[in-house]
This record gives sequence, C-alpha cells and structure tokens, in this order.
Amino acid sequence: MALKIYNTRTRSKERFESLHPNVVRLYTCGLTVYSQMHIGHARTYLFWDFLRRYLEYRYYQVISVVNYTDIDDRIMGRADDETGCVDLAESIIASFRRDCRALRIKDYSAYTRATDYIDAQVSAVAALIERGHAYVVDGEVFYSVESFPRYGQLSGMCVHQQQAGASGRLSEDASRKRNPADFTLWKPSGEGQPSWSTGQPTWPSGRPGWHIECTVMATALLGEKFDIHGGAIDNLFPHHENEIAQAEPLCGSPWVRYWMHPEHLDLRGEKMSKSLGNVVAIPELLAQFGYDEVRWFLASTHYRTKLQFSPDLVAAAAEGYKKITRLFRRLESRLEALPDDQLNVPIAGDYATLRDEPECLPRDRHRLVHGQYGEASTRFIDRFIAACDDDLGTPTATAAVFDYVNELNAGGIDVCEDAPSLLAVYRTLARHLHVLGIEYPNERLYPELAVDCQPLAEASSEQGGADVAIDRLVALRQAARKAKQFDRADQLRDVLSEIGVSVEDTPDGPRWSVDA
Repeated sequence: MALKIYNTRTRSKERFESLHPNVVRLYTCGLTVYSQMHIGHARTYLFWDFLRRYLEYRYYQVISVVNYTDIDDRIMGRADDETGCVDLAESIIASFRRDCRALRIKDYSAYTRATDYIDAQVSAVAALIERGHAYVVDGEVFYSVESFPRYGQLSGMCVHQQQAGASGRLSEDASRKRNPADFTLWKPSGEGQPSWSTGQPTWPSGRPGWHIECTVMATALLGEKFDIHGGAIDNLFPHHENEIAQAEPLCGSPWVRYWMHPEHLDLRGEKMSKSLGNVVAIPELLAQFGYDEVRWFLASTHYRTKLQFSPDLVAAAAEGYKKITRLFRRLESRLEALPDDQLNVPIAGDYATLRDEPECLPRDRHRLVHGQYGEASTRFIDRFIAACDDDLGTPTATAAVFDYVNELNAGGIDVCEDAPSLLAVYRTLARHLHVLGIEYPNERLYPELAVDCQPLAEASSEQGGADVAIDRLVALRQAARKAKQFDRADQLRDVLSEIGVSVEDTPDGPRWSVDA
C-alpha cells in the first residue's frame, strides 16, 4: 500500500514521496493573532494534527512549522499603539496554545512569529526587486505578477481574473500599480504604527506584506525545497499563489512538492469566520462536549468536503462514539484488575508476521494482533490503513473503528478470559484512536503509547522557536547514529545542511551552528 494525497497544484491524488526518505517537512499557515481561535480554525489545525500523527504512524519523522502573523492591519485596528499590538498578539498566542492543548493538538516542531524574521523579509524583498520581480512606488514595494509566467498555476486563476486587494490584508492604491493584480511586499507604516528600518533608500522603513512573511519563515526553517505546505482553502488564493510567485524566483521550482487545503466549516450555510461574527470559541465548545467527541465529529467528514456545524450534529456524532468508549473503558477496567505478570506475557503472532509491508505498521511495532481476535484485528488494521492511505480518508477510518467494535462485541469480548487477547485488542484500539487524536494514556497497559500522548500542561507561548526545531533534528540524527542507522543519520544531516546548519560531532555530543 502507498499513501496518496490530493495535491492542489496538480489537482490530482499523488503517491506521497518525501524529498528525504523517512523525513517530512511541513509548513502550515497559522493564526493572524487579532482574535481567538474558533471551531472553524480548529477544523483546519486538527486536520494537520491528524496528518502529522498518521505520517508518524507510517515511520516518518515530521518536522512541522506553524506561524503567527503578528503584524497585520487588523491587529493594528484593535490595538491603540505599537505596544498594544505586541500585548494583543501575545495574549492571543497564549490563548491559541491553551486551546490547542485542550484539543490535544500535538506541539509543532517550531512556532514562528513574522516579526522575528523582518531582516530576512527585507533581504527577500530586495532580491525580488533586483531580479525584476518587484518595483517601488512612493516607498511601497509591489510584486509584479506579470514577471512570473507560472502565476495562477496553483489556483487556476489567470491574471486578468484577479482583483486588487483580494487578500483583504493591506489597503492598496490600485492606481499606483502596474497591474491591478500586483500585491504588496512592503508598505510604509503610518504614525504610531509598528515600523522597521530596511536600510534601503527608496523604501527606508515600514512593515512587511502578509505573503512575504510566510514565504520567508517557511524557507528559513525548512529549506529552499520542502514537502508539504498547507492552509485552509481560503489561503489558496491569493496567499499561496503569491507565496509561490515570491519563492520560486529565489528558490527554484517547485518550491513545495505538495499543497494541501482543508475546506471550510459552515454554520447555518455560511462559512464560519470572525468577520461574519458567527464563530464558536473553543472554550465555549468544550464546555458542551469532550475534546474526543469534537475530534470524532470532525473526522466524520473528509477534509476536502465542507462540513456543516451545529451542536446537534456534534451531539449526534458523540452519541455514536459512546459505543467505542464504553467498550474501551470496559477493557481498561478488566485489564487494570490483572496482576502485572499477566500484562507482561509475550504476545506471539504480531502484525509484522502477517504482512510483507512493514512501512504500513504502527511505528512502535507493538504486537497488536493475537489470539481469539487476531483475524478481526488484522481486518481492522488493513481497513484503517487503506482508508488513511486514500487521501487521509477519516470517514472510512472511523467507520472501520465502528465495525471493529461491533465485531468485538458480537464475538463475546466481554466474556473473554484470555488476558493476552484482551490486551492486544485494547492496544489495537488505543493505537488507532491515537492516530485520530483521541488519546488514552495508560502507562501500565500501553507504556509505549503513553509517552507519545500530548501533555495538558500549559505551554509557554515562546516554546518552539527556530532553535527548538534544529535541536529536534540534531537529536533525531544523534539517535540514528546510536542505533547505527547511518544512512538515516546522513539524510538528517542533509536536511540540516539545506537550512544552513552545520553539525560537529564531538566526544560530548553533537554541536550545531548556523552557517554564516
């Protein structure tokens, strides 16, 4: 079996092949931090969480980056001054991290702020001007879409179909542009607004446009070529189209191998959005439903299909989900009552002995198929993998979970006295619910899985900067060296080299530095 994902750029499902074996580099557009995350956002971020979890299930090491847009007209519109912009952004970032933890969204490798990459953005804008892709008018820098022949390839939009200001991000005077579709790379700041010096005589100070921020942050952390770039469907045009136009003159083509875009969540037939005022905040949602019920409801619809939201629909999904939790809790209760020696017995006949495709197995290789329910577990795992391999088909995967539970109930699981069989079923359910983001950490019954569950302790908004992402890559490489997986260690060194990091192996461990 092979994982296939829908690539927006080619408008087709493609076999997924990462640039480096067993390593996936993923960038997802994050929050513009002027108001709190709502369930519409959560659908998108929970999908990226599922994607990361499934890639890890398939043995990939995922290096994931999400950004905060912390300089934006809407932030300035809600803040009184430059200090107020910073305070507002920090409060929304802290709220976002709390909401992600409450939904059990695993930490990204790196969380980046646009304002931390101003110098790199200035350098990128200057390079685009030098190469003839941008021009300056009254201190404002515009990108010339006609300078990039492939403009519109991602979205299918032609230049003549596009309207000025389609991004809704920066007020632009169309009369000063060469083409109405040209977009802002750099903009002078007004009085009292955040501003940065550029050292450039014709555009001496100001702030970046939205599109250049993501392009620069993604490239700085993941290299000039990486695997997956994602964002909600409304990021497709103009944001992602503009990102390609900026990046490929500087990094070559293709900048990104796969583009992915989850669809909107609708409330009473309207897209849920802050601008429409029809949002449901995460604390409000979780006051009514468990995080697992929310995730189960969202998984019931494919990520590329619009999802209708209402509390009644969530409640209906939660009612069906209770059949799974009831069986799981009964198994857990019975197993917890057993002495340790019955939980540590060898379990013969693991999944690896039944299949010739080890890349399809759970990455911890735990023995999940055994005894009385081995055939049922095998069928379930096959169906679950096949569903997820087909463009992350969560509706079919959740249906497989239901059918597995029904088969176990019909097969007398509640009167089974064979401890290894019960333990194998428990772990099979726990492992695959974990992929869907529903976590049952139990260090006694499944220690290998418990260590991978998302902690609920509040994270600092500062956690996960560029250094954290590099530290993780270096640690993965060191672990590969210790395991004598030297090919894998070399692959990780290549990834580090692509993002400008050198590693020196010393008797005290590896040391890394950013290349000058």
